[in-house]
Amino acid sequence: MNFRKFNTFIFDLDGTVWNWVHLFPGVDRVLNRLRKEDKQVIFLTNNTLFSRKGLLQKIHYFGLEAKLDEVIHPGLVACEFFKEKRGKLMVFSDGLKEDLKEAGIKVSHRLPVKYLLIGHDPKFDYKELTVATEALNKGAEFYSAATGRFFVWGNQMIPGTGAIVEVIEYESGKKSILLGKPSSFMNEMIKLFVESPRNKTVLIGDELLTDIITGKQLGYSTVLVKTGVDKKVGKIKPNAVLNSIADIKL
Repeated sequence: MNFRKFNTFIFDLDGTVWNWVHLFPGVDRVLNRLRKEDKQVIFLTNNTLFSRKGLLQKIHYFGLEAKLDEVIHPGLVACEFFKEKRGKLMVFSDGLKEDLKEAGIKVSHRLPVKYLLIGHDPKFDYKELTVATEALNKGAEFYSAATGRFFVWGNQMIPGTGAIVEVIEYESGKKSILLGKPSSFMNEMIKLFVESPRNKTVLIGDELLTDIITGKQLGYSTVLVKTGVDKKVGKIKPNAVLNSIADIKL
């Protein structure tokens, strides 16, 4: 693939840029080169363990250059979505709570509520499962920030947000409405950030069912890197497969 033809590069984070604990080798070199070439760099993630600002701080911690308006996160979508909604909102995810609070959107901890939003929450337990199920059984609308099965943490694949979402779906009999990728809500948000036409934009990620599908839905070129969840191509076929971001040549 000729990467020089692209003006906007969209990178997933977990399993693509880092494994949460360490930056993958060569990532800083490639991103610095893109900056020098005056390419637009965007980080796109479903990770709500941290708020959007928290993820920006983590990007800076690894020595990477980035601004807040280069980070697209389900918290951003949730703030836009719920700011016009009336009724109480219950949220499981510290990162999402921070984003919503900063946007002036109140979160309730008491039932009944009109909306339930699930993000990444390692502290989610049986008690919270009971509360979430009761909220839905009492008529709350069900939304999720992500439905991915895995979260890349060092050399481990630990349960992702989808594990929490699925058990709540099983208990309540209700299907969640996805706000993160791949969803029309996230796609509309991405389009607001991307400065290049579709044929000049490429999306790089490690998951076929989130990253590559999102890129295809938007009409962008797509690249699967084998540093995260998916190592092989199936029915969903990216435009290119690389071992890692380090293999991007300009």
